[in-house]
Formats: sequence, structure tokens, C-alpha cells
Amino acid sequence: MPVFLSDFIHAARWLAALAVLLAHANVLVSLSDMMVAPHGPLVYAWWFVTAFSHQAVTVFFVLSGFLVGGRVFVAMERRTPFLRAYFVDRFARIYLVLIPALALTFGLDALGRDLFAGAGVYELPGLEGAYEASRILSTLAMQQNIWAGQAGTDGALWSLACEFWYYLLFPLLLLPLARAYSEPARLAGFALGALLLLLLSLPSSRVPFGFALWAMGALAARAKRPLFAGKYLSLGIFLAALVVARLAARGPLFEAHPVLHDIADALTAATLANLLATLRFSESGFALGDSALHRRLADFSFSLYATHMPIVFFFWAGAGHIFGVDWHKLLPTSTHWLVTAALLLVAVATAFVFSRVTEAHTPALRRLLHAAVAALDRRARLGERARWVGQGRAKGL
Repeated sequence: MPVFLSDFIHAARWLAALAVLLAHANVLVSLSDMMVAPHGPLVYAWWFVTAFSHQAVTVFFVLSGFLVGGRVFVAMERRTPFLRAYFVDRFARIYLVLIPALALTFGLDALGRDLFAGAGVYELPGLEGAYEASRILSTLAMQQNIWAGQAGTDGALWSLACEFWYYLLFPLLLLPLARAYSEPARLAGFALGALLLLLLSLPSSRVPFGFALWAMGALAARAKRPLFAGKYLSLGIFLAALVVARLAARGPLFEAHPVLHDIADALTAATLANLLATLRFSESGFALGDSALHRRLADFSFSLYATHMPIVFFFWAGAGHIFGVDWHKLLPTSTHWLVTAALLLVAVATAFVFSRVTEAHTPALRRLLHAAVAALDRRARLGERARWVGQGRAKGL
């Protein structure tokens, strides 16, 4: 991958994670009079940038498809089996962050529910049953917001469940094209993938639609040429799609016709996929500044996404406990902005520290798991050999 393409992906990852954090932190700032009263430029800027969370998740899906799905295409062309190593890598990437994030969520939620019980935040209707033990199990089984509800306040983990299943579905559905497996294995893999997709699609259309967006990223890694070759033109089209989705995909019309939201998401995904394909064939990228900085920020973007929600709820409940239950509904004062700034700083700092003890060790965990799987494989082969030797001796007797 060209360095400038890698830089763009790093920048897109941390900016998307930041967009999600800003949108959720906005619960502390009420701008209900935005359309009827004048405001300063910073308030208008905040109003504009804090409504991109949905588009940010679409960006995550496309980037994931581009990076992970692109490698699947390459692996399928080889004559070496790849699924076992691929699944081990994906398992390590997801669960090394998911399990500690769940622990952080339940720990911080327990503290917040104890300290700020009267704030009415942890009692919101959407959190009914969120602390049942079954929710932990369903989240570990990647069923949050698919066949089960969310665990604790970390509702953002819904997209992580989708990502997990996209990781599995993509190679299974494409297995008939893989050279390294027998025809029965390829057909069985495809059948399993089709069955999983059907089962995951029954609760709602979110999983298959998101899979289509994810696949756009994968196809961008395989495309023979981009739809629009000019990198600045492709960037402009993508940014225009983002702004249109931000400004237009809301209001009574879009609420009455959810398909319009899907069209906006598909437009965002398609234009980003085209931009990625354009950069693949470009001789240079964009002037994005310090590459090392983008890489360092991207290195804990996954942790930021996975851990920020319980922190948002903790601040929300704490502010309600200190300033009054309806404090967050009042027009913002300097106190609102200070509390929101503190929330953002704590969320980012927590994510950075969290990442140092979790996702930063993903390569090490992958090596450990690969070694463990190889050891089990060797033990199985030795057991099989011993069984055949034993049978041979029995026949000799």
C-alpha cells in the first residue's frame, strides 16, 4: 500500500472515531434554538460537526472492507489454506478490545448507578435489561442489537457485532473462488455463509445492508480502475456526499421514509470506496501533515470507539446529579461547554491508556494464538498417527 494511502486511512480512522465521540458528547449541549436565535461561529461549527456519527460508522465499514476484504481477495488466489489463520487474526483483533471494554462499561456503570442514582440517566428506557448476565453472553456471542439488546451503556458496540460477522461472511461466501480448498469444502463454506447471512438478516435489515457497504470497500481494493480518476475530484465528491447526508438525511420526510437514509449511506460508502480506489492508482496523495501523528491517533481509534459511551453516560449522570436532572436540556452556558470539554479529554485519555494495554498487543496475541493452534494441530496429528499405529499392531496380532 502506498504511504500516502496509508496516511489517508489513518486520518480517516481517527477522524471517524472523533466524530462518533463528538456526537455522543453532544448530549450535554442543547441547541434547540439553533434555527430561531443567532449564535457565534464556534456554536455553529459545533452544531455542524456533531452530527456525523452515522456517516462515521459507514466510513468504518468501508475502510474495514477495504483493508480486510482486500486481503481476502489476495489470499484466495494462493494455493495455501488461509481461513484458519484469517479467523485467528480477526478473533484477536475483536476480542482483545471487546472483553476489556465490557469490563470497563460494567465497572463504570456500576459506579455511576451508585453515585448518581437520582439523575435518571441509567434508568432510561433503552437500558432496560442491559445489566442482565445474559447480555454479557450475547455480546460476547456478537448478538448485541441483532438478536439481543445491548450490554450496559455501550450501545456503540452494535457495529462491532456487525464487523465480526462481516469478517466471517465475506470469505465464506467467496470460498467457491478459493484455489486452496476442495470443491466440497468450498460448497460447504458457501452454504454456511449463506445460512449465517439469512439468520442474521431475520431480526432486521441492518446486517445485510451494512454488509453491502462493507463489501464496497472490499471491491475498492480489487477494482481495476476508479470511477473518477482525479484524486481531488474524488475527494470533493466524497465530501459533498458527507455534507449532503449530514444536512439532508433528517427531518420528517426522512423519518417517514427510512429508505432515504439507506440511499444517503450508500452514497457515502460508494464515494469513499471510489476515493480509496482512486488513491490506489494515484502517484501521490493529499497533504495531510505529520504521518506519524495520524498513525498514533489511529492506533487507539478502535479503543476510543469501544470505550467512550460509558464515559459519556457517567458524565451525563454526574452533571445531572450536580446541576439538576434537566440541566442538559437548558441552553448551553460556559459550564456546559467546560463539562463537555472535560468529557472529551477524559474519553480520549482513557482510550489512549486502554489501547496501550489492549489493542497495542494485538500482534503478540495473534502470535500466541497461532502458536496455540499449531500446537493443537500437531497434537491432533500425533494422536491420529498413534491411532493408526495401534490399529496396525492390533491387525498384526
